[in-house]
Amino acid sequence: MDASSPPNALRPRRPAAGLAVSGAWLPAVLAIVGWWALPIGRPNRPFLTIDPDLYAFAIGHPLLWLTLVAVVVAFGLSFLPIPTVRRGDLLVVAGAVALASAVLWFMLDRTPFGLGALLLLVGLVMVLSHALSESGRIQGDAFIAASILFVSLFVLLFILYPLFTVLRSSVFIDGRFDFSVFLRTLQHPLFFMLGNERSAIDEVGLTLRWGAGGLVAFAAFALWRRVAWTKVLTRALLGGAFGLVVGALLYGNGALPTSLLLVAIVAPTATLLGLAFALLGQRARFGIVRRSLDVISILPIITPPFVLAFAMIFLLGRRGLITYNLLDMQSGWIFGIPGVALAQILAFTPVAYLLLRGSLSSLNPALEEAAQTLGANAWVTLRTITWPLVRPGLAAAFLLSMIESLADFGNPIILGGNRKYMATEVYLSLTGRFNPNEAAVYGAILLLMVLGAFFLQRWWLGGGSFVTVTGKPTSGALAPIPRGLEIGLTAVLFVWTVFVAALYLSIVVGSFAQLWGVNYTFTLRHYQDFFTGAGWEVFLFTARVAAISAIPAMLLGFLVAYLVARLRFLGRRFVEFGSLLSFATPGTVMGVAYIFAFNTGPVLLTASATIIVVALVFRNMPVAIRAAVAGLAQIDPSLEEASTMLRAKSATTMRRVLFPLLINTLVTGLIFAFVRAMTAVSQVIFLVSPGNQFATVLLLGWVDQGQLGRAAAMGTILIVSLLLVIVVVLQVARMLGTRMVGVRT
Repeated sequence: MDASSPPNALRPRRPAAGLAVSGAWLPAVLAIVGWWALPIGRPNRPFLTIDPDLYAFAIGHPLLWLTLVAVVVAFGLSFLPIPTVRRGDLLVVAGAVALASAVLWFMLDRTPFGLGALLLLVGLVMVLSHALSESGRIQGDAFIAASILFVSLFVLLFILYPLFTVLRSSVFIDGRFDFSVFLRTLQHPLFFMLGNERSAIDEVGLTLRWGAGGLVAFAAFALWRRVAWTKVLTRALLGGAFGLVVGALLYGNGALPTSLLLVAIVAPTATLLGLAFALLGQRARFGIVRRSLDVISILPIITPPFVLAFAMIFLLGRRGLITYNLLDMQSGWIFGIPGVALAQILAFTPVAYLLLRGSLSSLNPALEEAAQTLGANAWVTLRTITWPLVRPGLAAAFLLSMIESLADFGNPIILGGNRKYMATEVYLSLTGRFNPNEAAVYGAILLLMVLGAFFLQRWWLGGGSFVTVTGKPTSGALAPIPRGLEIGLTAVLFVWTVFVAALYLSIVVGSFAQLWGVNYTFTLRHYQDFFTGAGWEVFLFTARVAAISAIPAMLLGFLVAYLVARLRFLGRRFVEFGSLLSFATPGTVMGVAYIFAFNTGPVLLTASATIIVVALVFRNMPVAIRAAVAGLAQIDPSLEEASTMLRAKSATTMRRVLFPLLINTLVTGLIFAFVRAMTAVSQVIFLVSPGNQFATVLLLGWVDQGQLGRAAAMGTILIVSLLLVIVVVLQVARMLGTRMVGVRT
């Protein structure tokens, strides 16, 4: 030993491994500050309201004192010189007791939470995150543990809990189980009626004839196939049931048969048209066809969901340019199922096209090339190879079309006529008939119908394998579609393009016409009314709320995608399914669910802009999740492992490695979240309030009031502004992505 070295007793001791101070001490301090220095509750709906009388109004409650004691214990444990894992276990107990006590107090007292409660809960979750990380119960640092906890709590609070309140309110009246409202709603003519005494036709008799026809047809087909008599009887009964269902949909009245008939028309039509356009987009021989399809794919993204229905009034209404001016007709045929179905097909087909284009582009060309080598012509290859392999894409497009049709609110409100629809009845029950339990019943049935669509998709796909991308090198050219089919599909696309272009042009022309259908004199009055009245202020408020909600939707989607794609932890499937459930649930159901969940109690958010922002964040987050998951699948995990080996924390790895590589993908999610927020209507129509009006809701009100010129002006401004935002943000993202990649290189 060197003589200059101090003796052992005088040497400074290094801290033993695992005896460092726990990071839980800082969030424990934040929790104590929230408990003591800030008001736990708030006096009214504005979240940032601070009332001095609320600083100590709940200090005497034993649960809050238990929370404080547990937090102080956690603070003390953070400095306890014992092994990290053992200290982590003790911190888990202290943090869990503190968090459970605080949450239980809020549930029992039902006081709207204030700034102190927010800081208290955030601090407690962070304490528990450090504890779970240090104890080894979550394989990751405190950031990963906190991310898992916060995302799980968000899914519970803002997705699953609101849906639970809808189901509960449908069968619980004044806190007691009561199934009578559910039964009355199902038996009401507004929901379903067959056999109207005022009807000029025998609806029951016609329905029975459809049942008998189905029975005979299915039995005859079974006999022709020479199957066993037991199978003949089974298929005959299935045919009879199918015929009865078809007859009830055709001749029944009420929201249920109307919505199901609409789904039966829209979902297969939109899916098949989407497949036709996807085939053209991937395999058309003319480049102009593919370029026109690129334009079609972006139009539904920047268009409010009911603007095409609004434009159809300009062209096909009683004073429409085509029906009245060209054909000399004053028919109102578009006000009913035909008009709503046409508007939905126009709106949902481009979405189905985008889904199916991705499915077709992922097919292995070698399979089709092998079929042609064996002598199969283009028709046989399309039927036996291409069609079976795109079944997952077809199922996804069909399911999405079903959900969108059931959830559609704007088109039925504008073109619904005297028919009833499930989505509109949710709204009318709550705001028109002032019956929240009836609205909950309609919402619960809609939710069950969506879940039924999921099971239908899984049944159709069955247990087949659709793997065509194996990781092995592939070669071969895509098989061209039959020339006759291409000519026919191109003709359909041409008619589609002309009609859609006429619809959009009618919106622009209608915004400058004095009075559509009567006086086409050029005027700027509608734009002047828009900018000088409430329209411009509402537009700016909508843009501000959409921008505020888009950023957390993108970031939260990125975080959830990282958790479910890169980590394995208890509850991963729950986080993934719960995060995506809000997108699959009809907007009207989520809107009424937020009213039930956040109109009273500790999470009081209604009549404020906060509830709109929260609703838009969790409504649009799933798209960012799917985009980020797809992007992460293309990034080698070894990059993150290298960052970890260099002692970088998880947050640093995500910020400095993954975020720059996913910038274009994340910007896509950001744009989608912003545009969807700007064009949202079915969910936010329940959540708007005086001073918190939304552009689409105002536009819908103008259409309902007959102010078509002003509505056309707002629709034109919405479409043009959103198109400009997309172009500018994509250009900035491209420049930023190039710069960030260059810096990293």
